[in-house]
Amino acid sequence: SEPQKCSYHRSMEFKKSYVWLTRITELLVIVCICSLRAFSPPSAKRTARASLLLLRSTKVPIKESPSTADGYRGGDDLRDGANNYIFATPTAVAAVETNPIDLRLDPDGSLRFGNQVFLEGLEPSQWTASRASNDLKKQSLFLHASLPDAGSEHERTLGSLGGAVTNMLACARQSRYWMGPKTMAGGSDGLEELPYDTQFLLLELENGSSEEGAPQQYGLVLPLLDKGFRASLRASTTGMQTKEDDHTTMIQVMCTACSGEAAAQKDNDMRAVFIAVGTDPFQLLREGFEHVAQATGTFETLSNKQLPPTVNQFGWCTWDAFYSSINEAGVVEGVTSLRDAGTPAKFVILDDGWQQVSPSKPAKDEEEISSPNETSDSINWWQKLLQKFYVRHVLAADPESVLFRMFRWFCHSVLKAQFWKFFDTYTDFNRQLSGFAPNSKFEGLASVGGREKKTLKGMVSKLKEELGVGQVWCWHALHGYWRGVSEELGRKSGLDVKTVHPEASASMLRLEPNAAWDPVSLFGVGLLTNAADLEKFYEKLHQPLVDAGIDGVKVDIQSGVSATGMGTGGPKLTELYTQAMEDSVGKRFRASNGAANGINCMCHSTENLYRYKVTAVARASDDFFPDRPESHTVHLINVVYNSLFLGEICLPDWDMFHSKHPSAGLHAAARAIGGCPVYVSDAPGHHDAELLRKLVLPDGSVLRASLPGRPTRDCLFVDVGGDGKSAMKIWNQNLAGNSGVVGAFHVQGVNWNFQSHENEILDQSPAPLVATVKPHDVETLRDHSGPFAVWRHKLSKLEYRSRGDSVMRVALNHQDWEIFTVVPLQVARANLLWGPIGLVDMLNSGGAIVEADSQVDYSSSGAVIRARLTSRGPGRFVAFTNRRPLHVLVDGVKVDCSYDEEDSELSFQLPEEADAVVGHDILVEW
Repeated sequence: SEPQKCSYHRSMEFKKSYVWLTRITELLVIVCICSLRAFSPPSAKRTARASLLLLRSTKVPIKESPSTADGYRGGDDLRDGANNYIFATPTAVAAVETNPIDLRLDPDGSLRFGNQVFLEGLEPSQWTASRASNDLKKQSLFLHASLPDAGSEHERTLGSLGGAVTNMLACARQSRYWMGPKTMAGGSDGLEELPYDTQFLLLELENGSSEEGAPQQYGLVLPLLDKGFRASLRASTTGMQTKEDDHTTMIQVMCTACSGEAAAQKDNDMRAVFIAVGTDPFQLLREGFEHVAQATGTFETLSNKQLPPTVNQFGWCTWDAFYSSINEAGVVEGVTSLRDAGTPAKFVILDDGWQQVSPSKPAKDEEEISSPNETSDSINWWQKLLQKFYVRHVLAADPESVLFRMFRWFCHSVLKAQFWKFFDTYTDFNRQLSGFAPNSKFEGLASVGGREKKTLKGMVSKLKEELGVGQVWCWHALHGYWRGVSEELGRKSGLDVKTVHPEASASMLRLEPNAAWDPVSLFGVGLLTNAADLEKFYEKLHQPLVDAGIDGVKVDIQSGVSATGMGTGGPKLTELYTQAMEDSVGKRFRASNGAANGINCMCHSTENLYRYKVTAVARASDDFFPDRPESHTVHLINVVYNSLFLGEICLPDWDMFHSKHPSAGLHAAARAIGGCPVYVSDAPGHHDAELLRKLVLPDGSVLRASLPGRPTRDCLFVDVGGDGKSAMKIWNQNLAGNSGVVGAFHVQGVNWNFQSHENEILDQSPAPLVATVKPHDVETLRDHSGPFAVWRHKLSKLEYRSRGDSVMRVALNHQDWEIFTVVPLQVARANLLWGPIGLVDMLNSGGAIVEADSQVDYSSSGAVIRARLTSRGPGRFVAFTNRRPLHVLVDGVKVDCSYDEEDSELSFQLPEEADAVVGHDILVEW
């Protein structure tokens, strides 16, 4: 079913569902056809292209990357007529003086900033406004919605967009677990495309000033949690009428509470929406989330959290290598294989497959399904026809239609046993946690008939003591396992487990119609509903892991708890689970720097995101799917644009990937500059060691950029997956040396379709495009006017740029990429220019620089100019200087270096480190 989409792909056995689905559909086809007269067909936009049970992998051609000749340079002139460098004095760019923007809600229902209309048509009887206590600039407001006294789902009209809105970027839920971006134009037509269940909204606004050089204005809209309700946005054409048009598209605020406690409110004033405006979109996001965190007290922003040390270490996850069939031998083999490849894993995630669950998975019927790679190609034409019928009619049906209701009734009655057999045979999603100790693959006799015992603790000790692993983490679901905790385990453990059969709310069915017949709705879920039991539950789940030497946890399926339905889930239950989980992680899995060792996953409902006070890492998108070629570009689009919002609460985790894969270079390049943890899920022996060595140093550390990777300012409102012409650009900064980095990626051809709930292939063979990159694409360098040195990784070329707006161009084929390391040049006496680039054979070259002086200094006599820095190693180090140095000292020893006068390139080799913490001390003298 659609709600389990990401889960089925994770199992790698979902393809066999074609056979089962056709058998189920054959039983229903006559009834369904008879019901079509009562079913109003949806528009073409809502035609479902795929479902979990029917998803097909469509190959997208991957073109060869262009040769170095295909990349070309352009932009400003580099030298004057006398062949001297042209450069500007490195002074800060003067800011344009503007009056403060006073954001206010007028009595006529218009939300204004200055003289510009942001929103219009707010009903005064439904909305009131208050200002954040720490908003000294008066550029933000909280909007409070008046809700009826009873009910669990309400809607309030936020109004229509004013003329000031020119472009929009929404992040909306793609499923119960994940969200993704959608770009739209301003105005009523653009607003019609606002996805259902939008959780974050960034707007581009007219500046409203006739003054030349006035800065661009931006707006931020954040639906909130309050008093047991969760707010989100959608578009509606049932709002106020106008004289010019038949209708005006309005923004509706959906206030949903799935928990019974919120069904009747004594205080019906909900703080529903936060709105702010500003001239810097990244500052606007940072300050906006800080305002919300301070006002609500329900979460902490990333700036107030410590990051686990593992984010700077290379890792390996067992999932895509073994899935839930993982065992001790597989873990040891995987870690050993990466060590032998020269890229040792310093942290390991033991994913799904180590827990005790029930019922145990039955043996597969080899006569029925002979090959694990069997797909729909083996299904006959009649079965394929039935599949299309299911996709186009059942999945696309309105939840209130006769067809939908009839199919749901059949699933919960006549076909229930067939569904159980399917889920039980081919997936893990109908299983429940049945014990807190590891299963027999990790605890018990090491061999049949033998006496030697194996333990999880023994395996962890072997990984750390013999294979050099620093930390081992374990996977588990927020509520235990996919269908929660079994009642039997509850009785044994003194826990009050309630098995409930939740009924999906109307809003969830609109988001995922298949929630009406997923395993949770069909067979129930075992939940704990009070704080005392949850505290005991996590103690029993986590303490044995601590005793075994486990250092942290990856907590999955989190938004599945909030989606359990009317009278069970929702904000209140999610709050109980998340608080108990974070209390336990904070108590039992603390890193040496005080960070909580936890990764939040499948958690993109704001019911989860707005509860993270302790944990500092969260997955940024749906999974990396090795066997879905059309998914890889969309995966990158999702992680990059989601990171705009997620990155203010947690460090976005861009997921594992395979280093030996047709799209491996694309994934590796993005992660190198994404500021995210870097880890793979390679099967033992299946590595691209050359690629990994561009990410990982010999000691297992990675050169992580210091911020969450996000789209450049000129890409914020661009459809980088579907307009056929635009590259996606990611910017970041590095720890030292004032180094910035920009990546340009060709990810056109596929977008997520919010109507069909699946990736939509828009172009099988996207044409090459040309990306333009500027030094000022790095936001933290916008105060530097120039000059700059730029290193192109794939072209292996050092370039000079005199200004921040100097344009560089690169030609990209589909799924091709280029990384630009950007360094502001220091200007010393006699026009000496200096800028250290870093280890240029690494994808994030500038990440190698640990410390660097902000300015060159001089000897006591003034005759010698000096530059000092500390860099990681080993590898080829490159720096920009327009004068050949006297010498270069590394750790006090003079080293051989080369100097290219034409490109002003100084290069020398750094040896392996004696001390990985300190790195190499480098002194350059002229």
